[in-house]
Amino acid sequence: MALPVLENAKKLWATWNIRGFTIVSLSVQVFLILFAPFRKTSGRWGKYMHWLIWLAYLLADWVAEFAIGLIVSKQIKSSTESSDIYAFWAPFLLLHLGGPDTITSFALEDNEFWVRHLLGLALQVGSTIYVFVRSLPENKLWLPTILVSVAGTIKYAERNRAFYLASFDHFGDGWVHSECGDELPIPIEFQNMDKETLKDRSKSILWTAAHHFGTIKTMLVGPLLSRDHSTEIREAFLQETDPSKVLQILEIELSLLYEVLHTKWPVVGCRIGYFFRSINLCCILGALLSFLLFQKDYKLEQFDIWLTYGLLIGALLLDFISIILLIFSDWILVAHMQSTNPRLFEKARWSTAVCQLNFISHYLNDHLVLFKDFTDLLRISHLLEGIKGLLCLSSKNINQDRDYWHLIFWGLRHLNDGMLKEFSNVQEARDVWSCSRKIVLGSFDNYDLTDIEELDYTKSVLTWHIATELCFQGVDQTSTSGNEEGGEQGPLSGIESEDHKELCKLLSDYMFYLLVMQPTMMAGVSVTWKILFERTLAEAKLLLDNSSISNEKKPTKKIEELKPYPGEQESDLNNSVLFTAAKLAKELNKSESVPWESMSKVWVQLMCIAALSCRPNVHAQQPSKGGELLTFIWLLMNHLGFGTYFSSHY
Repeated sequence: MALPVLENAKKLWATWNIRGFTIVSLSVQVFLILFAPFRKTSGRWGKYMHWLIWLAYLLADWVAEFAIGLIVSKQIKSSTESSDIYAFWAPFLLLHLGGPDTITSFALEDNEFWVRHLLGLALQVGSTIYVFVRSLPENKLWLPTILVSVAGTIKYAERNRAFYLASFDHFGDGWVHSECGDELPIPIEFQNMDKETLKDRSKSILWTAAHHFGTIKTMLVGPLLSRDHSTEIREAFLQETDPSKVLQILEIELSLLYEVLHTKWPVVGCRIGYFFRSINLCCILGALLSFLLFQKDYKLEQFDIWLTYGLLIGALLLDFISIILLIFSDWILVAHMQSTNPRLFEKARWSTAVCQLNFISHYLNDHLVLFKDFTDLLRISHLLEGIKGLLCLSSKNINQDRDYWHLIFWGLRHLNDGMLKEFSNVQEARDVWSCSRKIVLGSFDNYDLTDIEELDYTKSVLTWHIATELCFQGVDQTSTSGNEEGGEQGPLSGIESEDHKELCKLLSDYMFYLLVMQPTMMAGVSVTWKILFERTLAEAKLLLDNSSISNEKKPTKKIEELKPYPGEQESDLNNSVLFTAAKLAKELNKSESVPWESMSKVWVQLMCIAALSCRPNVHAQQPSKGGELLTFIWLLMNHLGFGTYFSSHY
């Protein structure tokens, strides 16, 4: 019984293996070209889309290479009537290995392996030529096979060129400003933009973003900007008082960066690129016409004929879709700004989502991780912790409900101005953290914050996070209307305390999310963070499960009531984050209203330190993941001039 089943399976495999993998290869290409651009704008649930794109990206190369291997194996073993059509399909797989224009690399690391991809190009082109030569001289499909082979080689070479240009060894070539004042290589029509065109808000924003794009390149490849250009950019951003315009400029800059790092734009978006893309299109059209005219002479199976038409038409459609997407890319909009409809500039370039996670909800969902001893034994506890974090995760839109960006922008400007004034006295790198902390804590004139003045960065973030949550949950007992007495006058002075409260909650949960779910973006986080976090979770479990505390009370109230146990000195709790946070919350709640404006300055400061200490290449990865608020802060701080100072001191 088993033998006939195996024999049938072998026959089915022999008949459909090449056909099946060819169909799958084409399907994956269609999926990637249509859905890869959504990486930039995917929000909270975009992770699922990222996983699908990642799987398709890995599958695309493997399927095409495996199918070529099957064809080579088929040609070696025997020469059948299907040899001609298999030899014709091999160049299409080469075309698929070239990939869609919308995604060349999934991550930055892919670009660094351009030498390996170059070797792959040589091997796959060699395999395709071998298959073609083996099919001669009886091959009646030699003309369309040659045409598609040329197109496939061009497409695969384009991808390798894109890898090469996006690798960090060559990323800054021709873009770094020298002390002699070298200009950025931007289009001539862009450099000579007339003033009337720049009066349009959308075009002015696009012009500014493209003009300053070279600064991102210098941040990534290492050298600092020339002093004159750095001063020019800083003065331009200091003079800009419209937060929404600044955000749009940053969005476009990061969108341009995404296109350079992860798409074929640097290769196809130039005259040489247009030339080779025209050859590619003509070859596919020529192959289609040749196959259409002489189809009856080939004596092929009907299914193979339809599959071949599918490959030819699919290749044409993929090219046409690529052309359309290229036309609407930001770099093309820059090059043809004067003749472009301003409405095309108004499009989503990132998710605008700010992920939220807080300590209390993380603790309350601790029961979701079952079989902890078992998972620890298998060393997969970190995976389940990540699943728990995703289940507790939420997000807020930075552009909806409240204008969070407006508050962040002016808070950042206030901090930036203060830090630049203080930096003349900063001599050592360790003073960067203490200098910024001194500025923001200076606004708490009537509060005793001695317990947190000497905390390190990670402990400070966790302490302020828990204290903010305690104040936020207990805000119904305190007044939140109006501004703080004696507050500084400025752009933030007319903003309601309720807005500052919501901003504190937003940034507090966002920073905790980064600590737990995105530790690579928190360069200041060391191995001690995990120990600190687990110890704090253990303290919370001990406290909240203690029968001496009423179970009916909220977890926040239980933490607020934290006191030394009988026989335990308060000094024994000095290293307890929960105890320090509870004391801080009580101190902040001692007046009639919580100092939300001053607290918002603390959170902006903590976020700025995280943004500037994060490695630039980590920031460069974020546009392909939907964008991160921290990356926008990093870019803005560098434009304001502080990044240059920071890189020379920190």
